[in-house]
Amino acid sequence: MNDKTKLTQAAILTALAIVFCIATAYIPFLGLLMVVVPVPYAIIATMTGHKYALISAIASFFILILTVDFVYALNLIVMSILPGIAVGYMINKDNNIEDGNKSFTPIFFGTIAFIISIIVFFAISKVLFNIDLLETFSEMIKTTVETQFSIMESANIMPQGDIAPKDIIKVMQNIIPTMLFAYSIIASIITYYLEAFILRRIKRLNYKLPKFSDFYLPGNAIITSLLLYLLTMFLGMLNIGLYTDAIILNVQLIFSILFLLQGISVAIYFIKEWRKKSPSKIFFAVMAVFLLSGSMILSFVGMIDSAIDFRKVRNYKST
Repeated sequence: MNDKTKLTQAAILTALAIVFCIATAYIPFLGLLMVVVPVPYAIIATMTGHKYALISAIASFFILILTVDFVYALNLIVMSILPGIAVGYMINKDNNIEDGNKSFTPIFFGTIAFIISIIVFFAISKVLFNIDLLETFSEMIKTTVETQFSIMESANIMPQGDIAPKDIIKVMQNIIPTMLFAYSIIASIITYYLEAFILRRIKRLNYKLPKFSDFYLPGNAIITSLLLYLLTMFLGMLNIGLYTDAIILNVQLIFSILFLLQGISVAIYFIKEWRKKSPSKIFFAVMAVFLLSGSMILSFVGMIDSAIDFRKVRNYKST
């Protein structure tokens, strides 16, 4: 594909993307679709390359400043457009692999991009607008919990035990990083699968999606989690003012989520294998689902699989 064709395609897709972005700003119910804003820019990055995708992002930013406002344009380019380009760029690279062995690298890379975008936007908001978004989010959680407790108290359906609103508020505020991480994973997955679906439907890309039963974490997740835990404990011993308890809690929760995903994929993989061997074993497979339905058990299975690789699906060349 020559540069002129790429430029034309990028221009058409950018125009459609800008229209959608403007619509989400002025049509209230379309605001719910903000999570799919990265998709058209991911498509541009996959079809035309990162160069034209970045040009598209810059053009979209200035047009949105003129048609909506600066804050909205900044929010979209940092939180949605650039992470979408990151996902599309990785799909482009993954699609060029000759052996056709697709991986979940675009999702992992996209998750990191979304996390970085959140951190950058929070920092920009503090520096440029003197708005502490983290504090605002914490206050929103506090207000929501207190309102719910007030409603429960008026309806005389208070929870049993000595559960106070401040305890729930403290826990939820401590796990804000985990919430943001979970959002990053979800946003990356939605961008990845929606883009692949659209490109396959319009026959612009014959991209074979990897099966979820082959899902695995990149690198050695167990060693990474252990190193982060030990590093946090070391920083705690230095007494430098970090909230080490909250950091350890979030590290545990984040890796529990990741190992849970891998544990579910392991369960699905072996259920499929059992079904292939004999239809009479479907009942056994169903029973296995119930036996492995506990999240702690699945997380443990995912952690063990991360080290041992029961399914032999890991591409060791990439780790």
